[in-house]
Amino acid sequence: MADSAPAGRPAPPSYERPLTWVLWATLGVGAALILHAIRGALVPFLIAFVIAYVFAPWVDWSERRLKVPRPLGTAGVFLAISLLFALLILGLVPIIERQVMSVGAWLPGALDRLREVGIPFLSEYLGRADLPTSAGAWIDTLRESAASWGPAVLQSGREALLWAATGTLGAVFWLLSAAIVPVLVFYLMMDFRAVGEWLLARVPEAARGTVRPRLKRIDTMLGQFLRGQLTVAVILAGLYSVGLTLAGVEAGVTIGVIAGLGNLVPYLGFVVGITLASIVAFLTHFDVVHVLYVILVFAAVQGLEGTVISPRVVGERVGLHPVAVILALFVGGEAFGFLGVLLGVPAAIAVKVFLEDAGADSGAGAEAGAEGPSGAGP
Repeated sequence: MADSAPAGRPAPPSYERPLTWVLWATLGVGAALILHAIRGALVPFLIAFVIAYVFAPWVDWSERRLKVPRPLGTAGVFLAISLLFALLILGLVPIIERQVMSVGAWLPGALDRLREVGIPFLSEYLGRADLPTSAGAWIDTLRESAASWGPAVLQSGREALLWAATGTLGAVFWLLSAAIVPVLVFYLMMDFRAVGEWLLARVPEAARGTVRPRLKRIDTMLGQFLRGQLTVAVILAGLYSVGLTLAGVEAGVTIGVIAGLGNLVPYLGFVVGITLASIVAFLTHFDVVHVLYVILVFAAVQGLEGTVISPRVVGERVGLHPVAVILALFVGGEAFGFLGVLLGVPAAIAVKVFLEDAGADSGAGAEAGAEGPSGAGP
């Protein structure tokens, strides 16, 4: 190859590799600054790219195995995705709406009962006899406290009105973005392979031999992570919904969907779901038994997720620790907002691949340096 030194020729100067890493780091910082400047306009394009990235293999499969022309295969996959989402929405929205209305109907009575039982308990065990015991007393207490937090509420109201007055253009932009996402998804799925080849062609020819395998590894890890996490989230949402419903928890399907989809961020779905389900179970039945049922449901589902579901669906090849995922999401969100949340995990996977390659290269260089003198002739 042109970039490898022939036998007997000296190796390239040692300063070339550090300069290469400095160049890549500079390009990365420049790209980050550009993304930060235009992050608002890129959100719909990146959402469309993620959706197309998840479902493009279906188009590839139909073209490769079924010999379906790519435009026709793209139209079929797009139609299937649209029908799937429509069925999910039509099936889940009425159930969630009915459960939310049910919670809103019994919640005032549950709070009254909690006040009747809880206030005497707190007064007895906290040694406070001045806690309000009636609605009128609570109103008087809140009125007395209004002098301190009233100005803050007024300031928040002014800020909300200002946001409403200036946010009209933003709302119009988001509506247009939502309308353009399906169009972008269709064209990206149809031309996904061509887009990848075009991007690779922009890489200097001398570096393609190094960049191509790295991009392949990133693509494999990212695809496995995204498709696996989405599949696991849907499975967990179903398991949580069935388990909480059987445990007698009001709004079990709603909480189950929240807990399952929240699993896209490690531990978030579990924490939010078990907290909401425990509160609702206690306010509904006013006993500890149903709270224990909730804990058992979440423990059983988490056990299945860790031992059966994730190993079979996601696999072990991703190697991205949950803490790294959380850190990537928080850092990306803090730096770039919602765009950073979408880019956090892909960026973390790319960094992992490049760091592994750097470590492998340095290890190979150290071994070569150690073996060189011993293998040399006298």
